[in-house]
Amino acid sequence: MKAIAIDKLLVKDIMSPPGLTANKGETVSEVLSKMRKGKVREIPVLDGDKPLGLVSHKVLLSRRNVTLSAKVEHIMIPAPKLEEDMTVLHAAEEMLSSGVRGAPVVRNHKMIGFLSRTDIVKMLPNVDELRQKKVSDIMSRNPHAVTEEESVRKAQIVMMGLGEMTLPVVDKTDRLIGAIGMTEVMEVIWNPKASKPPGEIMGSDRGPVDVRVGSVMNSSPTYVAPTDTLEKAVAVILAKKLSTLFVTDGGKLVGVLSQIDLMEQVISLLPREGVYVQITGLEVGDPEVYDVLYEIIGKSMKRIDRILPPRVFSMHASVYHHEGLKSKYSLSARLTTSKSMYYVKTVDWDLYKATDSLLDMLENNVKRDHEKQLDLVKKRKPNL
Repeated sequence: MKAIAIDKLLVKDIMSPPGLTANKGETVSEVLSKMRKGKVREIPVLDGDKPLGLVSHKVLLSRRNVTLSAKVEHIMIPAPKLEEDMTVLHAAEEMLSSGVRGAPVVRNHKMIGFLSRTDIVKMLPNVDELRQKKVSDIMSRNPHAVTEEESVRKAQIVMMGLGEMTLPVVDKTDRLIGAIGMTEVMEVIWNPKASKPPGEIMGSDRGPVDVRVGSVMNSSPTYVAPTDTLEKAVAVILAKKLSTLFVTDGGKLVGVLSQIDLMEQVISLLPREGVYVQITGLEVGDPEVYDVLYEIIGKSMKRIDRILPPRVFSMHASVYHHEGLKSKYSLSARLTTSKSMYYVKTVDWDLYKATDSLLDMLENNVKRDHEKQLDLVKKRKPNL
């Protein structure tokens, strides 16, 4: 298999043709029908041949309610407009920062193609820096899961909180028994029998509470082992057209490997000064909150950089609201360095304290590993 110099690869080298699109003025109902027939989760919205934004299942379900007769341009989200001569590494960073699965490729402001995560993932087995990595090196550990007895509403809430489109379904012993995706959630919500007002799709605070996950889940989930290579995992993802691949050890769920995980691996190869930082899951709109968080994270990354260079830091917040009480924050983070990956989790009522605690654990883990490596080097040196 021919190796790819990924730093020289351009968007036009791997993009797909424009494909399925929605037009300004179409209704949500019309666009949803297109998405169902085309079996796509995200669709660009055009005004003529100029891209305006994107509509996805995630966008629809993140709203409290959506009127089916609403114009699609009123609910779409902005999308990065990728230039055809942009490098794939920079395009991957744009897509990850925007939280989209794909984006229009433009020439003179007109759409000429579409670049998806799948287009980028396809070329990873040809990248020498990544192809032989083990699944255990890049998977997300301690994944969130639901049980077959829980409601589709619960699965929807977890999906939206994590920004994931597919969840594993486990039994009481954490054995993987199924999978539920946004497609199944949308099918339940789309069903005319679902308990929603006429002409509306239910969003984040209203949904089907009586439908069990077990009644709609896929009972034959796809999985790989922690010892499998990234090359094999990508082959499975592409063959099965998956956004998330489960990882099991002895039948028990031990991790997930999503296209987001793979995208983070791609942008870790982008030469840069400093570290790429991404924060997801927070519901606050106050920019000062993010300013403080980025400042806390930046100081920690500088301390870690004295030991080894950090490349990508991602932190996800799950926010739990208690009636009459302030919010509780569950934070999980992953750091990709020049040599390895680190995972940490914590919970606290105070967002800043939780972030400090998370970063302290991360720094201690990096220091501990560094000290172990130094000890190994000393032991290998011959006695003089």
